[in-house]
Parts: sequence; structure tokens; C-alpha cells
Amino acid sequence: MVSNQFTTPREIHGYRVIEPIGEGAASRLYVVSDPRSRSLHALKHVTARGARDRRFLAQVEREFEVGSKVDHPAVRSAQRLLRYREIVRTSELALILDFVDGVPLDTATFDDAGDTFRCFATIADGLRHLHEVGYAHADLKPGNILVGADGRGTIIDLGQACRLGERKSRIQGTPGFLAPEQASLGAIDERTDAFLLGATMYRCLTGRYASTEMMDGTSPTMPLRRLRPDLPEGADEIVQSCLEPAPARRPGDLGIIAERLRIVAEGCGEAASASRLRVPA
Repeated sequence: MVSNQFTTPREIHGYRVIEPIGEGAASRLYVVSDPRSRSLHALKHVTARGARDRRFLAQVEREFEVGSKVDHPAVRSAQRLLRYREIVRTSELALILDFVDGVPLDTATFDDAGDTFRCFATIADGLRHLHEVGYAHADLKPGNILVGADGRGTIIDLGQACRLGERKSRIQGTPGFLAPEQASLGAIDERTDAFLLGATMYRCLTGRYASTEMMDGTSPTMPLRRLRPDLPEGADEIVQSCLEPAPARRPGDLGIIAERLRIVAEGCGEAASASRLRVPA
């Protein structure tokens, strides 16, 4: 829900504002129109009001760094970064992003289980592409995935992304989805995103959070097949393999996971529910 606390501007840095679509701690997101091409974009507007807000500027800088390198339909790309400075410091940023017409994964509705797993496969494909250009998303969750009318997922919000193998100086991520190595400030790589994908699928299919307290090398997460025995064969194995506490035991190639998810989707067939399947909130 977008707060009514702020007045929606008519224009930001030459882009005509059509409507607000979200807000964060120091940012607001709008649908805007480019006055030259008249094409639609998303614009993330961030203002640093004090020293504590500068980390939000850094996140937008990182989102542009990563988003300007991606070229895949399952990852939202960044087009331009506009800076405004006060003396020598940047005080305001406007990030121009591809406009994605969709709803968050945790509010999406699918016709059957097959469509659900095909959506998960597109997300895995997007992660594979991110890894190919040298980055891990590091904050995948249902709210950072938009699902379009065609049922395909698009990964958004690359502000927490990091180079493969990077160690962060502080814990970053979202409780309920955090991989063990993130909690211990270990190296973040493809297997970290595999865990986040598994946690996202687990949340969407069960309505529960996958545990993030896996530091002793054992997984207390209840097996998917016990919570959802109606799901197609192979679904539990894929999700549990991603949720392995030890990174070395998780899949490192998300392209393989995408293919396995497509096989599960195709195998749904007559086993797919005749009723509409809604992702639990």
C-alpha cells in the first residue's frame, strides 16, 4: 500500500509521473512516462536526508550496477541513473527501470500446479542469468518477484545483489528466507540464491517460512511432501535440495533446477487440481 503521507509529484527529472506504486524506508516507486519515447518505465526515487540514509543511496547504486548488465526477460533491467548533488555529495537518485506489469508472487493466482511450477522455472532461469553476469541476488523472496498475466515471473529489486563469492560486512536479507551463510557472514554465491529460491517456493506452496536457524548442519524444515502430499512427484526433492543447510550440498546451477521444475510442471497433467491454486500469503 502506498502511503498518502506524501504528495505525488507531477514530474521527476523530466519523467511524467503516472502513479505511485510503492515505497520503502527512503524510496518511492512510480510508474512514469518518458517524454521523448512516451514509453512506460518504473522510477525509483531515493533521497538521503541524513547520514543514515546514505546506505539506501548505495543500494540504488548497486541496483543500477547490476541491472544495467542484465538482459533476460525474467530479471528487471535498469536503464539510467540520474544523480543530484549537494556540493560534492549525492543527495538524491532517480533510477529508471523497465516497467513490469505484474503482481507480487505472494498475491498471484495460478490455474493449476503446472502453471505454478512453470513460474518457478522462469525465476530459476532469471537467477541463472544473474549468475552468468557475475552476481547473486541475495534477497529473493515472493515480494521481489512480479508475476505477469502470462504467468511468468520477473525478479526485481537488485539492491542487495553482490558479486559471486562476496562476503558482506553485516547481515542483509529477509528473515524467513535468509540462508545460513548470510547469517554467519559467509561467502554468498549461486548456492545462496538456490537456498533463497527453495525458501521462496516453500513459502508459496505451504504458507510457512523455511527455517533460517540451520547453523548446526541439520534442517528442521518440515518436508514439503508432508505438508502438501497433493503436489506432483519430484517437487519435494527439488525444494529440499535447495534448502540444504550446507551450501556444498545445494545445487549450484540454477539452469538445471529450472529444467527440473519444467519437468515437474509437465508431469502434473491430470494430477493438477481442477480448482484454482492460490499462492498462500
